[in-house]
Amino acid sequence: MTSTSPTTPSRLHDYKQHYRADADYIEDPGSLSHIRSASERRRLQVIVNRLRLRRDMRVLDLGCGSGWLSDLCAGRGAQVVACDIAPSGVASARGRYPNAASYLATDVYAVGLAEASFDAVVLSEVVEHLEDVAAGLQQAARVLRPGGRLIVTVPYRETILQHLCIHCNQLTPANAHLHTFNQQSLTQLVAATGLRTTTTHVMGNKVLELMRMPHWTRWWPHGLWRIVDGICNRLTGRAAFLLLEAEKA
Repeated sequence: MTSTSPTTPSRLHDYKQHYRADADYIEDPGSLSHIRSASERRRLQVIVNRLRLRRDMRVLDLGCGSGWLSDLCAGRGAQVVACDIAPSGVASARGRYPNAASYLATDVYAVGLAEASFDAVVLSEVVEHLEDVAAGLQQAARVLRPGGRLIVTVPYRETILQHLCIHCNQLTPANAHLHTFNQQSLTQLVAATGLRTTTTHVMGNKVLELMRMPHWTRWWPHGLWRIVDGICNRLTGRAAFLLLEAEKA
């Protein structure tokens, strides 16, 4: 790493090391504020519904984080394998949801799982962290069986700012997000893997978030929330997340 003056922080270059260290700070879903918890639950509900889970369906949660999504999928009868880069993060997810999945600490670029062995692969808020997005998506495509489906969610049209990381004290993109996406850019990356995008849509209106609507409407049926969220996204253009679904021919 190049030298810097005492007053100029160095820029982070080893993102894998950053993510391994950052795993110790992944928030337990149970400790989230009521507003954040309601918002995240809505986002995960969209993913689970798009998966169209059936009993014994094999799902790979690639970049499982807290393990919450894996637990929701297991609750629908899926057989889940949950992976993340940091052994400490995987151990924490296993501790929270011991019966949700088979857990594995592995690199997204070299997953080490059998080819064509999963009915669905989910990359939930993962792709924006990858230095080599194409290589990560290729691994996801490799382990999908023919007819299997890929679900990717990312922040939508995010403006990425550098800040001083409180964990490593180096200049780091906010939330360690390295890329920003819209429908076209994400679709092109997925197409390069040979997968066919079947749908994209945005979700999680930022204006409603500021108004704390996910919390106040947490008792609404999911379908009603999706309608209101969709209308507000069309009116304001302020969606927080983009979801892409693709299929392996």
